[in-house]
Amino acid sequence: MEIIFPRAFIVLSIFFFLPIVGNSATGHIHGTVKSNNKPIAGATIRLLELDRATRSDENGEFEFSKVPNGTYKVFVRIIGYAAATNIVIVNDNAVQTSFVLRESAIEAEEVIVSASPYAGTTGDQYQSAESKSAQELHESPGSSFSEKISDLPGVAVRYMGSAEARPILRGLSENEVLVLENGLRTGDVATFDPAHTTPIESEEIARIDVVRGPASVIYGPNAIGGLVNVITNTIPIAYENPFSGTLSLTGNSVGDEYTGFFNGVYSNGGHAFSISGGGVHSQDIRIPTGTYVDPASRMPFNLSRMPNTFDHTQEIGLGYSYQGDFGMIGIGAKDYEMNYGIPGVPPNDNWMTAIPSTSRITVFKKSLEFRSLLAVDGSLIKQIRLNANYVDYLHSEFPTTEDSSGIHDDVANNHHKKSFNAMFQFQHQQIGNFQGTVGLWMNTENYVIGGGMPLGPNSTTTDIAGYIFEEYLSGDNTRLQAGLRFDYNQIHAANSTDSAFLIIDQTRQSNAFSGSIGLIQKLSREITSSFSITRSFRAPTVQELFSNGFDAPSNSNFKGDSALTPETAVGIEASLKGNFTNVSFELTPYINLITNYIYPFLTGDSATIAGIGILPNRHFASTNARLTGFEASANFQLVQYLALRTSVDYVDAEDIKANMPLPRTPPMRGLLRLSYQDNMYAAMFEWRIVSAQNKLGDGDTPTAGYGIVNVGAGMRFFQGSVVHNISLHCDNLFNKAYRDNLSFVKDFLPQPGRGVRLNYNTVF
Repeated sequence: MEIIFPRAFIVLSIFFFLPIVGNSATGHIHGTVKSNNKPIAGATIRLLELDRATRSDENGEFEFSKVPNGTYKVFVRIIGYAAATNIVIVNDNAVQTSFVLRESAIEAEEVIVSASPYAGTTGDQYQSAESKSAQELHESPGSSFSEKISDLPGVAVRYMGSAEARPILRGLSENEVLVLENGLRTGDVATFDPAHTTPIESEEIARIDVVRGPASVIYGPNAIGGLVNVITNTIPIAYENPFSGTLSLTGNSVGDEYTGFFNGVYSNGGHAFSISGGGVHSQDIRIPTGTYVDPASRMPFNLSRMPNTFDHTQEIGLGYSYQGDFGMIGIGAKDYEMNYGIPGVPPNDNWMTAIPSTSRITVFKKSLEFRSLLAVDGSLIKQIRLNANYVDYLHSEFPTTEDSSGIHDDVANNHHKKSFNAMFQFQHQQIGNFQGTVGLWMNTENYVIGGGMPLGPNSTTTDIAGYIFEEYLSGDNTRLQAGLRFDYNQIHAANSTDSAFLIIDQTRQSNAFSGSIGLIQKLSREITSSFSITRSFRAPTVQELFSNGFDAPSNSNFKGDSALTPETAVGIEASLKGNFTNVSFELTPYINLITNYIYPFLTGDSATIAGIGILPNRHFASTNARLTGFEASANFQLVQYLALRTSVDYVDAEDIKANMPLPRTPPMRGLLRLSYQDNMYAAMFEWRIVSAQNKLGDGDTPTAGYGIVNVGAGMRFFQGSVVHNISLHCDNLFNKAYRDNLSFVKDFLPQPGRGVRLNYNTVF
């Protein structure tokens, strides 16, 4: 089924909803942000119930206009100060609110928009969740967004170079972890293969939410292990200032990398127009100079860089939104192009023995996004939200080959996916102590795999779901939550032109219920406990069912299993959080029981591919799995401006049928970070510790433990309401050669060596 309706759907939605939403009674909110009787410029202020944000000016003042009558939480955050929340009531009037922030070197609490239908602080979530702002991402080591969130407890990285990096949450990745952009599916094929990228650049990100643990009730299949929601502000927010935006620039010596991104917004009378653009240009990633042995040929190579890990990316975006009495409506479009390399054995004089295994991949992605929040304020319905996107994604693979005539990189396979994803939410008025949301969700994908030897058949996938999410407010200190979702999933595989798949003409249908219950109990003003149980569902993908062919970028020969059945999971977690003046902490134990858990593994044998060489066989199988673990973190303000952060996480992932570990399980990890932060200067010393991994699943090889030191310093200064941030960092200070258990090239190449990063960003 060709996807032809999304753009018409978005246009019709605009004309359908605007007539039913009249002008609501509104007021406006005016406020100030100060500390020690001095105004604070550049603070981010968020109106949580309406997903609106603004920044304080040079006088510490801010304003939200055209705010529908109601009760709202106003949240303010800026690095170097403790976050704060005020409750305001708008009733056809101008409301004044003021914040007096306390200086604090402890990382400020953030707002999470991805763990429930409503935005709330981390302490208000039933599941373990964290968020990182753009500034915090700029200060974090690595180039990709996945690397930059890997310091969070429970978050590791699938690695095959920075461009291919993808998050691993509590030992789960690929199709069990959902990566979203602005709450919607990204439309790529990153889960098909470890060499495939998630086409989002870290410089364009305004904020990242990470929800650890199942999140299927709202976001559907593929969230058994959790989700990462990347907020990119493709659709602009109208500000009181006519011109606003961000500019960021980064240079990194580890890959001779330079990146830049600009997002400018013009606001006038509730209208907002934006233009954004930027790019990445990096060469091969530096590693400690040494002799590295290809495990297949036993051929040594003297290397100082990870072969073929370049990344050349560019993008441009346009957006428009209107903020009125009725709420907000907006549309945005983005064009993204990428050409990146896959590491492996480089071309060499002994190419008949040490066969080159590098590749490159080109990506062309065009996306159209629609977002709305309509303040109905009727007798039953309070708000309506409709978010949707359409993505046209094309990806081509060029494996390196070498013969007596020279080096070649002809196209081998290509992946072309057209997808449409939509979420339709109705938030009802509070009924007694109940508040909640009823939602509809759909996702359709038309997927064509071509080339000389396609990995799988062409397919169409349709997912449709309905859900309800309800909270019972038992009192000021107790909240209960329950959610229920029904999913319909259909995969039709057919119409392949390749002989390996001509006989396939199958339709697979799966229906299932998912659900969750949760409890939040405030034990005191400073301490909160939570508990949740979830049931999740995921149908197998076309790749897992029908793949049958070589994939040179990942150096594997894939084989699916058409007998695979849907995964179902039961997740249980408890959490204890404390937030005192000079100390904060969180402790979260969990267990995730997955029936029919689907995973790829190396069989131990190989296949000979003409023109490519010998590739190991990677098959898909299923088993019953048990993942148990914990995450713990604590922050201490030792003296004014000086803070210590510690964290540790551990997961034990077991195949309970075979009574052995699951493949590619992260080892225990720890973090020790000493940081200085005042309202102008910052400095950081960080030690990341990873234990050895000797609990091995099918196809795994052991890795030794290691410790990495990162350091950095920076400053922030103001020009009126414009905020400038500049920082200098050194990652892997001692240029340590180490292997990470989750790297797909660990048996040949180490992780990146020393890198010096210079960051500059401004918010205006």
